[in-house]
Amino acid sequence: MSLLTPALQTYSILAASLAAGANLSTSIIVFPALLHASGATLSKQWLILYESGILPVSGCAITSSLGFATLAYRASFHPTLTATGLVSYAKRNLYVAAAVGLLGLVPYTRLLMWGTITELSKRGQSGKGEEKDTRELVERWGKMNLWRGVLLLGSTGMGIWASLL
Repeated sequence: MSLLTPALQTYSILAASLAAGANLSTSIIVFPALLHASGATLSKQWLILYESGILPVSGCAITSSLGFATLAYRASFHPTLTATGLVSYAKRNLYVAAAVGLLGLVPYTRLLMWGTITELSKRGQSGKGEEKDTRELVERWGKMNLWRGVLLLGSTGMGIWASLL
């Protein structure tokens, strides 16, 4: 094993953990506090929260995905043998699953969340927001963001599991 493998494992696990932790803490800790604000304030605060988190979370998720993909490629050349003597690519497959799950942040956001994000961004930039409707949009975003964090956390777990094999 070269020095590259443990370095990639360490970076990928740490970056994925940071992305998952930041995403989940937004939904679990910060998000409930936002809901006490009125509509216009709520949309402005949401926009600040969203813009503050997008680069660090997506950057960590995407770079850790690349790290896990590289580890999957490297693991393809060194399959393990099971107790029965069969060849196992479990390590490679777990790295692939981790990489795909972490990179899945992008299509998840674009396909499932983008309409809500666009509307909330418009309201946050204009300073307008009908309180009930805005609150519903923010609550919808919060639920989708929580599941996005679960996706990142599950992917991190697969990367850790692969690293331990």
